[in-house]
Amino acid sequence: MLYPFFKVLCQIIFLLTGGIKVYGKENILKKGPFVLIANHQSIIDPLVLMACLPRKITFLAASYLFKIPIVGLIIWAGGAIPINDPKGDFKHIQRALAKLEDGEAIGIFPEGGVSLDGKLKEFMPGWAYFALKSGAPIIPVAISGSRKVLPVGHYLLRPGKIVVNIGEPILMDKKTRIRSSDLKKLSESMEKIVFRLLYQVERKQG
Repeated sequence: MLYPFFKVLCQIIFLLTGGIKVYGKENILKKGPFVLIANHQSIIDPLVLMACLPRKITFLAASYLFKIPIVGLIIWAGGAIPINDPKGDFKHIQRALAKLEDGEAIGIFPEGGVSLDGKLKEFMPGWAYFALKSGAPIIPVAISGSRKVLPVGHYLLRPGKIVVNIGEPILMDKKTRIRSSDLKKLSESMEKIVFRLLYQVERKQG
C-alpha cells in the first residue's frame, strides 16, 4: 500500500534533481510476468526505475541497501527481496519465483553491485535462473546518469539528468533442467544487449 506514495515521492525527488528521460517505455509489458535486468551505476537505481516505470517491480536487492537511510525505507516499501548470499538464498529464490508465477515482475542488477567507474561490469549468471525456470520474458534496461546524481560513497543528491533506455522484451522458453552453461550463455547474451542500450544512450546524448 505504501508503493504508490513512494513512487510519487521518487518522481518528485528526481524532478528536482534534473528529471528522468525514458526511451522505450512501450517495451514494458502491460500484464504478465517478466524479469527486468539493468546495469547498476548508483544505489538510487531501484528508485529511478520505481519512479519511471509504469508497473510495479519487485527488486532483488543486496541486503546492505536496506540499511541505508531513505533508500532502504523506499525499497522496503516497494517490497524488495533482500539477497544475502551471492550464490542464492533458497527462500528468497522461491519468493521471487512465486512473484513471477503470480504474473508479477521482478528486477535484478546482474553486475552484483554498483559499478565503481560507471562502466558495465561482467554479469553474474545466477540471475538467468529466474528467466529460465519461469519462462518469463526478459526486459533489458540501461541506466545512465544516476552515478552523477549520487556518486559511489556519497549520500547527498546532485543535479543531473538521468536517462533510462528500455529494450524490447526477449521471449523465453521454460526449462525444467537448467545447466550452468545455460545460465552463462543467457547472461553473456543479455550483457551484450545492455551494453548496446548504454551505447545508444551515449549517442543520443552526444
